[in-house]
Amino acid sequence: MKYEKGSSEHTLKAYAEDFEVFLGFCGEAGIRLFAEIDYRVLMNYLTDLSGRRLKASSLERKIASLKSLYKYLLREGIIKKNPADLLSSPKKEKRLPAVLEKNEVLALLESIPEDSALSLRDKALITLLYASGLRVSELTGLDILDIEYKQGVVRVVGKGSKERIVPTGDTARRLLGRYLAVRDEFRPVPGERGLFLTRRGKRITDRMVRYILEKYIEKLAVNKNVHPHTLRHTFATHLLENGANIRVIQEMLGHASLSTTQIYTHLSPEKLKESYDKFHPHASV
Repeated sequence: MKYEKGSSEHTLKAYAEDFEVFLGFCGEAGIRLFAEIDYRVLMNYLTDLSGRRLKASSLERKIASLKSLYKYLLREGIIKKNPADLLSSPKKEKRLPAVLEKNEVLALLESIPEDSALSLRDKALITLLYASGLRVSELTGLDILDIEYKQGVVRVVGKGSKERIVPTGDTARRLLGRYLAVRDEFRPVPGERGLFLTRRGKRITDRMVRYILEKYIEKLAVNKNVHPHTLRHTFATHLLENGANIRVIQEMLGHASLSTTQIYTHLSPEKLKESYDKFHPHASV
């Protein structure tokens, strides 16, 4: 998964946890060899998982990890039949992602001062999340050389180690310039190339980014569950609402499938009504 598929550390960790749960179940059932596992055993395992009241998305991932494991075992000749072939995934619960309104994004960014190296770092990274629609793992994975300051773009390595170029916008570009001017105040450890650093001069982590965002969100009267991915949803939705082509948005988000982009870029009811009133012949009857 790591070297052939280029899976992210997050995915590797999640699958490792899934395998540990599965092997624990097999151990309790007295099963020691993969050859002893048939479709009935797998169904008993899924029944056990269902009793834990997992979310549909968590159950779906556990089934996906099983299918992935058994494809590998079959390919390597460790098993002769694939009992996971008959497993079907539960229907995903489709929920619209939380999105910030334009005034809420503005209030968030205006609430972050620019009077210290720390606050400049915070404002630059939060602005970049919104301005370029980055995943938090992509943000923390950025190196200094990934910023093309004069061109106003950032080079991002996304899922599957796929590289893409995304615009930063003038506001993020200005803040990145100010932050880079004070980056040395974090006293980077020797050889550290990470763009955003901790107080100890090391590359910032995903968890730290979530903590920073939550710190500023708490000061605002925003009754929404806001996390770094919310800014990615917001980036895509605002682009779509302002007339951007959905395939361009797909490219900037780094989505392999257009259907994934359509989920992220839902239209608000107000925008739908506005389009209906403008274009449908019966709207004004």
